[in-house]
Amino acid sequence: MWRMAKTVAIVAVVGLALAMIGRALIDDNNMAVQQKNIPRTLDSQAMDKLMAEDLALTTSMFLKQLSAQLQRWADEDLTDTEIQQKFKEEVNEHPHFNGFALMKDDQPDLIVGDMSVTNPTLLTHHHMSSEFSDPYENEGKMYMLMGEDLKNGDMIVGEIDLSFVKLFIRNTAAIADSNGNFFVSGDNPSIDWKTTEDLPESIKAVMVPELGWQIAVQSKQPDKEKLTYVKHQAVIKFKRTNSQAQWFNEHPELKVVHQNEPFYVVESETESTESLIKGLQREYDLSFAEPNYVFTQQGPTALSSVPNDEFFEPYQWNLEQIEMSDGWDLSGGDDVTIAILDTGVDPNHQDLGEKLLTGFNAFDDSSDHSDAHGHGTHVAGVAAALTNNVTGIAGVSWNSKILPVKVLNDNGEGSSYEVAKGIYWAVDNGADVINMSLGDYYHADVLQEAIRYAYDNDVVLIAASGNDNVEDPMYPAQYEEVLTVASVDETRNRSFFSNYGQHIDVAAPGSHIPSLFPNNQYTVMSGTSMAAPHVAGLAGLIRAMRPDLSNEQVYEVIRTTARDLGTEGHDSYYGHGEIDVAGALESLAN
Repeated sequence: MWRMAKTVAIVAVVGLALAMIGRALIDDNNMAVQQKNIPRTLDSQAMDKLMAEDLALTTSMFLKQLSAQLQRWADEDLTDTEIQQKFKEEVNEHPHFNGFALMKDDQPDLIVGDMSVTNPTLLTHHHMSSEFSDPYENEGKMYMLMGEDLKNGDMIVGEIDLSFVKLFIRNTAAIADSNGNFFVSGDNPSIDWKTTEDLPESIKAVMVPELGWQIAVQSKQPDKEKLTYVKHQAVIKFKRTNSQAQWFNEHPELKVVHQNEPFYVVESETESTESLIKGLQREYDLSFAEPNYVFTQQGPTALSSVPNDEFFEPYQWNLEQIEMSDGWDLSGGDDVTIAILDTGVDPNHQDLGEKLLTGFNAFDDSSDHSDAHGHGTHVAGVAAALTNNVTGIAGVSWNSKILPVKVLNDNGEGSSYEVAKGIYWAVDNGADVINMSLGDYYHADVLQEAIRYAYDNDVVLIAASGNDNVEDPMYPAQYEEVLTVASVDETRNRSFFSNYGQHIDVAAPGSHIPSLFPNNQYTVMSGTSMAAPHVAGLAGLIRAMRPDLSNEQVYEVIRTTARDLGTEGHDSYYGHGEIDVAGALESLAN
């Protein structure tokens, strides 16, 4: 299965996010479903270090947001009663600040919200204009103080609720403070460390300089084999559209669990998956019958070419590397719709706003595209976050609309049927570009037919290559109708986890990529999942600039203008090279 680097914050993680596990396939000789393992070639220590670096960057971004908010409030005249009322409303609405205190001579003169601690002598860490305390516990929850000096010599102190951290670490992590003590963990962590002195020699901690917190990641080995299809189910397609009713009357033992003409998902309560598939493949009325494979995620108007988004200059190296600033002078992605097939997209994120169109949930056929996982929101932000709005990050395609299509559940998994269903829906609802940061190591007829449908309808299809450092092709990345994207780091070298092979078309930044996370958060993630939406965004810019170009012509522009890396010409690691946004758009302008 395909897994991206889960972006969490400030953690020592036990689960391997970019894990490699088995694949399922149909053996042509015995027509049975089998499991096959992909050779594991990833360096686990390198993977752990990569995640630790992501987490350190995420933490720095989190602190920068909090500090900026505190400074805005510190500049207000808090003696004004109207401003005090506004201040109280903002504190009550803020997701991270538990409360604030205006300090005079180290004593609270005004308290807003709930402050369990107001002692400014605890502020022992200094970074830029902010001061921080070590974490502390109150009534079972962890907090931290942050302070800012006022111009009149007073101080404003905020109490930060660190529940945000626990949200990211989920159930598999712990966090060490500046004293080396692990102070936050998930509900059931498999970690025996009490202090960083207990860490094995093989684990190298990464420091968060603002706080002195240490991040150590230890991954567990993945299961040797894991079932990669839904048990007791099959995806079928009829040869003739008028034969379904009679056929189902003749097979009362089968239950229809999903249907999306001409495809059906059927389920047997008694037969194993292997026996079910074997029997259905003998049925004359069916053009194919296959397992319901499990797929997982792969972790302007009058615009200035240098956006003012708060995280653009200090963190978004990835956009500068692909020459975004010069590209934005030529196209903003207007009147283009980019579909994000993923875990959904947060409908209320401040850095998406009106860019989000009404989406689709392939699991229940509703418009609920909410994202409890976070992967899809991150991918959407890379492709087309609101840009030049002061807040957060810049997206590649400034003005493109986002069409959210939820084909992966809250665990980051979905079946080949759901993915195919999402593709059909996206095409029929106006997608110009489809991004698929998902996949696995097997061909599925239902998926390939959906890909062909999209391609024949002139949709640009972008897919991630996979995160297992293997040459084995993934699907849908292997299909010739798809533009396949590998990952590079900030040195323009192949990311060590990035899959390779002759099917690679281009590369894009995929290591340590900042983007959006649900509930107005921002995180750093790594994976080919992050590389692919850079290319989807570029495709949006191209289609906005030249709507007359076919999808194949868009592919050709992206390939021929890429910056050649590695072996001269096309190669297995970089394809035609790293995308060059300015070069691609200038080639059209010229």
